[in-house]
Amino acid sequence: MISIVNLTINFPGKLLFKNVNLTIQDKDRVGLIGKNGSGKTTLLKAIGQLFEDYEGQISTSGNIVYLDQFRTFDADTPYEYYMKKADTPEKERMVRSILKGLGFEEHDWNRSIESFSGGEKTRLHLGRLFLETPDFILLDEPTNFLDIAGIHYLKKLLSNFNGGYIIISHDRSFLRDTCTRFLEINNEKIWDFRMPFDKYLEERKRLLEHQERELKNRTREIERLKTIIERYRRWGREKSLKQAKSKEKRLQKMLDELENITLLTDEKSSKKVKIPQPEPTGYIILEASKLGFKNIINDVSFTMYEKDKVAILGPNGSGKTTILKLIIGKITDRGKVSFGHNVTFAFLDQFVENLNNRNTVFEEISDEMPMEPEHTVRAYIGRFGFRGEDVFKMVNELSGGEKQILALAKILLKKPNLLILDEPTNHMDLETVEILEKALKEYKGSIMLVSHDEELIKNVCNRFFAIKDKKLVELKNLENYDTSYTNLKTKNPTKNKENNFEERKKVKNQIKKTMQTIEKLKKEEEELSQKLSKTIKLLDTVGSNYQKAMELTREKETLELKILEILETIETLEEKLKSLQNLYENITLSS
Repeated sequence: MISIVNLTINFPGKLLFKNVNLTIQDKDRVGLIGKNGSGKTTLLKAIGQLFEDYEGQISTSGNIVYLDQFRTFDADTPYEYYMKKADTPEKERMVRSILKGLGFEEHDWNRSIESFSGGEKTRLHLGRLFLETPDFILLDEPTNFLDIAGIHYLKKLLSNFNGGYIIISHDRSFLRDTCTRFLEINNEKIWDFRMPFDKYLEERKRLLEHQERELKNRTREIERLKTIIERYRRWGREKSLKQAKSKEKRLQKMLDELENITLLTDEKSSKKVKIPQPEPTGYIILEASKLGFKNIINDVSFTMYEKDKVAILGPNGSGKTTILKLIIGKITDRGKVSFGHNVTFAFLDQFVENLNNRNTVFEEISDEMPMEPEHTVRAYIGRFGFRGEDVFKMVNELSGGEKQILALAKILLKKPNLLILDEPTNHMDLETVEILEKALKEYKGSIMLVSHDEELIKNVCNRFFAIKDKKLVELKNLENYDTSYTNLKTKNPTKNKENNFEERKKVKNQIKKTMQTIEKLKKEEEELSQKLSKTIKLLDTVGSNYQKAMELTREKETLELKILEILETIETLEEKLKSLQNLYENITLSS
């Protein structure tokens, strides 16, 4: 069990959290969530006794293992390293299973560990955790160096693990499948949600809405009291002055409560700032023909079309990044890449490398928006998670994830029509991953994406390729991706042609229904807007009739809320309509 009593962690100029009290049971499966810099890793290290500069008390029982504790290897090869802890026949069987499951082929097992990359060494440490017989595990971003197959295998290991764990992760699919309790570091407090991931998101949203209503009600009551006090004092009678003093005490109490209240905050920008539209292209974006590089990939051929958002899947080391580098011309060997009419590509990693460390975030973006006023630049930067004083952070102070999202913000201003991204979510927090996803979904150009984040891939991409036997094969959908990398179920062109007529008919009906719904909503919005105009005019004529004014104000707020909901629904449906129209066009062209 982990017991945390009155825990306060305070760095110079930054309070992480104050007077935190928590109990975590032996078999709890906890996801730890918070923005980069909120204190997630510091808290894990404090629990794992690797950080002691805090106030309060942390008590633990049992064998608690933190991944970062394994900084050195006590063997020359992976197999020897694992077998040192395999003290039972069952563990000996586990050694082979874990090494294979985390992507190490048998020919790697007797290689010198010194020849492995940093990511491979981290995977070796991660796998051996489960041979250490820990009672409780602390994992900080364990999926960062795993491909999709490795992530699935880690999920299986955690599912079969007999103890508890705390995980820091930005991977929503991973959190959904592994955790049943969530701790969120937010506004110098740790919020405790004892529920699965999707319910946590719902409850968080409900709590934010409840807090917003409460805050509005308190603010409204404070303003009402101020008006009443002013009126009583203006009257100047003895009785009214006593009433004023009584109300002032109540007002001060409410102001104190408002100042000391701690709220769950959600800094997502309410102001919708549109992402710049990319330059138009022809129907074909790029054609790759018989690409090959050394012994890594061979005979890779595919075509990307306008507005395609393509995911490239495959195990670590299978050649995903190699394909991206061949496409952008960073490396060359065999084959040919031809770009379509007016195609300009941007490779995110190159923009990250070229950020000016001496600039602030604001300077880095404002250089790309020289004709725009400061408030417009700040609104655009806010769309990517940099709000308030964060816009004046120096680039060299940013985390890896913050640099990735800043580079993307900068790229989009250049209006490329093909984005190429290689594992963009590594080192991002959960909020930044969601910001990235929204930007990529809204972006109207084409995307080629390498990622191990299944949820990002599902929500952004419409085509899926996987590397098999050093070639690239197209999958019918992401569900057809076999994480053992065998028996990949690819598209059947003959079957597709037979189904095209039915599919086109189905999409056409969806387009018709969507257009009808949009028209109906637009009429409803127009009627409500007329009603709102009348209500506002009436408000100007009621004078001192307080009751009537309150009724009309409530009616005005209700109408505004309804209109806002309808406009948001129309916007969502119009995006859906565009997707359906593009789908219909693609089906027609492939017939």
